[in-house]
Amino acid sequence: MAGRGVDIKLGGELAEEVIAAVNRVLGKSGYENPFDMTHEERRVALKNADPANHGIYAAEVKLFLQYFEDMERVKELGGLHVIGSERHEARRIDNQLRGRAARQGDPGSSRFYLSLEDDLMRLFGGDRVSNLMQSLKVDDSLPLEVRMVGNIIENSQHRVEGANFDVRKHLLEYDDVLNKQRGQIYGQRDRIFSKEDLSDDIQEMLDLEIKQRVETGLADEEGPWKFIAWLEQVQPPFMSGERLFPSFGLSLLLKELSNADDFQQAAHELITRAIEAENAHHSRAIEEMIDRTEEAYEAQVESRTDALDAYFDGLRDMEETPRPQKILEEINALTGMQIRLNGEQLRKFDEDIDEARDLIRNFVSAQLTGIYASRLIASVANRVGESLGEKFEVKDWDDAADMIQEAADNALERRRERLVGEKGQIGRDLENLMPSEPTDTNILKLLITISQGARTVFDQRTHRQVRQVFNRFTYIFLIAQLLEGITAEQLTEDVLAHLEEAEEALVFAMGQSEYNRLSANATRLADFGEAAKKAFGEERLNETAAGLGESDREALVEAIGRYVLNEIRRQLLLSATSELWVDYLTRIEALRVSIGLEAYAQRDPLVQYKTKASEMFAQLVEDIRGLVVSRAFIAQRRPIEINPVETTDQPQQPQIQPNTQPAGSGRKKRRRRN
Repeated sequence: MAGRGVDIKLGGELAEEVIAAVNRVLGKSGYENPFDMTHEERRVALKNADPANHGIYAAEVKLFLQYFEDMERVKELGGLHVIGSERHEARRIDNQLRGRAARQGDPGSSRFYLSLEDDLMRLFGGDRVSNLMQSLKVDDSLPLEVRMVGNIIENSQHRVEGANFDVRKHLLEYDDVLNKQRGQIYGQRDRIFSKEDLSDDIQEMLDLEIKQRVETGLADEEGPWKFIAWLEQVQPPFMSGERLFPSFGLSLLLKELSNADDFQQAAHELITRAIEAENAHHSRAIEEMIDRTEEAYEAQVESRTDALDAYFDGLRDMEETPRPQKILEEINALTGMQIRLNGEQLRKFDEDIDEARDLIRNFVSAQLTGIYASRLIASVANRVGESLGEKFEVKDWDDAADMIQEAADNALERRRERLVGEKGQIGRDLENLMPSEPTDTNILKLLITISQGARTVFDQRTHRQVRQVFNRFTYIFLIAQLLEGITAEQLTEDVLAHLEEAEEALVFAMGQSEYNRLSANATRLADFGEAAKKAFGEERLNETAAGLGESDREALVEAIGRYVLNEIRRQLLLSATSELWVDYLTRIEALRVSIGLEAYAQRDPLVQYKTKASEMFAQLVEDIRGLVVSRAFIAQRRPIEINPVETTDQPQQPQIQPNTQPAGSGRKKRRRRN
């Protein structure tokens, strides 16, 4: 069928080659511009032209004239007649099909033939027409032309069109949800591009994020150490000129040492408190780890015990008991373990099935105890950074848990004694690293240096001795103790005030670095770009850069720093928004595909989609804010020059597996050859 806007011409379509040949003949016959003629004008002109001018184009002229003769014959026959074999569910499609005939004044007609088995008739009222034909005993081969059938078709099409309209409207409502969210995101992006100063936006994000995290951190049962750890990542210490600007936690430690008469003794006591606070945290964490492992262990024992009980109950009901070796293979497959029995133990399956069941239970419990104990030992050793001992002889889980807890406490105490005991490493390092002038920067460098260590280890990948830097201890848990009793409002105010100072220090560091780079080739203030214009105005841009006074130079450095920091944060806002928005589009599309399942729970999918999309978008806004805040103070800064303390500590060695073989199992130890 011809597409929309295409006319089906009676008599066929003339080829372009035929029209071009006719135009050449008419041009040869004396017509000035035959290309502007209509087909009818060309036909009249050809009839009046001399046939001798046809020349080599006689065949094309004949085809051209034959075209009009064919057109007249088609018109005499009634023109184009459109036959429809069924009615479409949309009246628009039927009207388009009818519209192919009788175009531009040409004659034409259309006729549709229907069957009672067509989808439209079968779904909407076909039964009434079928019953009418049966009651009137109408011959099946007799065509019907009644108004009732036409009304049924029109009503059916109207109902289908209404249903399709509802579907499109429903789809548009789904699109409107995402379009509104897209408008907010794109509006925010446009504002980031166009707004000159973004400091207010960053400050608003900082206020909301810090307030929320402070409330969450202080409400944590373990204390605010997680908030302190997050804050250390958001704003770590950095160099600003010759000054080392501290993180929030290190600034609290500076206050603890500010009024000390004997700085070395005060620093040693501070580090001792930090290690003890860290050990106390590790001890509590290990207790929780043991409890969680015990819950998992008991669940596995109970699950396998129930499976074994069901299996042995089935053995009792069997008329013929399988061979003992076959039973053992099935038990191994059932429990997922490798249980080995000697001949005497295998005979118990034939002699006493209850005793055999108890034996298998003991094996399962012993193996599970060994598995979970070895995992727990590795996890605890990794947490404390110390070896827990050479070997653990465990009989049951309670015994293993007590031994691991005691070994962990001993390892933590050994660590404390090694670092801050009477002959500890920290005391010797403080004597060697004690600064001659206890300025804030020197004290901060000392605190950072003393917390790190370096050791020589063997690299398994390169098979070489490499220098490995590690953290000997952390101040985070001591800082969390220093915040005990503080209110959320006071902590929020203190953190925001500290971050405001950090921003000023960051502005100075960036401004000084960029000023040093630009001043090498700058002769006029205009060479410093927009920052100079903001600092001095357009009237001073032609002044020489060398003639700046100290106050003007400081103002220029500050203006450059704010300009650079503002542009960095502009890129940060754009990248964070784009990165998370792309991920959000993927997740919202997955939600849209699966939301239809809500109908099975008698819930409106559209309402559920709007609710969940709103929650996801609110989370997106929070994620963008969190990502921006986490990177707001991590810019290009001069690294801190820290030389970790060389130590002789070696990485912890793998633990020997606990003894998991139950007594009386009959398993022999392999004897080594001398």
